[in-house]
Amino acid sequence: MGGYDSLLLDHDGVVVDVLDSDPVRQAALDAFAAVGVDAPEDDHVELVAFGPTYDELVSLSERLGVDHATLWRHRDDNLADALREAARDGGKQPYPDAAVLADLEVPTGIVSNNQRRIVEFIAEQYELTDHFAAIQAREPHVDSLERKKPEPVFLESVIEDLGVSEPLYVGDRESDVVAGERAGVDTAFIRREHNADVTLTREPTYEVESLEAVADIVRGTAAADD
Repeated sequence: MGGYDSLLLDHDGVVVDVLDSDPVRQAALDAFAAVGVDAPEDDHVELVAFGPTYDELVSLSERLGVDHATLWRHRDDNLADALREAARDGGKQPYPDAAVLADLEVPTGIVSNNQRRIVEFIAEQYELTDHFAAIQAREPHVDSLERKKPEPVFLESVIEDLGVSEPLYVGDRESDVVAGERAGVDTAFIRREHNADVTLTREPTYEVESLEAVADIVRGTAAADD
């Protein structure tokens, strides 16, 4: 652990709250209907709704006799619509402690498995755009599934975008911890209501319960480096 010259944040569950699962499932159901699968099995809905790997999506689509890229395009488009609506009506909004980001003196970036267009929309909706010097997130096409965390691609890209070398990365899932390990950066696992009881099998550098605690870590190590 050393002085951090930047802060990298996962988006959903870290900066903004997690959308209720029902609209996510509905986005998947509507995607199946759009490709002619009117009564998909529950486990197929769960897989498409909550983020399959590329290989899992291809395998499922082949079994169902549908085009995997088309199924995923409908899923991403449907979910984008649901997330925009939730952001507009207050169903998906920043956590109160996200206000601390405005006072940080190090560059801050977003690293998300969500779609870039959604991350940018929510940032604009809640006037967070100026908080983030760089955003790396999924584009709405099927190939992006091979880049998502725990792969370190987005992390490495935002580090390059910011021109930094000692970031702290904050996430709310074990895949975030793994992505940080693979990118060679320190990680903080933030516990929120949705993951308060999660048991980790990989050890982050820190465990925290708020972005204020994250800010204290960044400020403290930066001060210690002066």
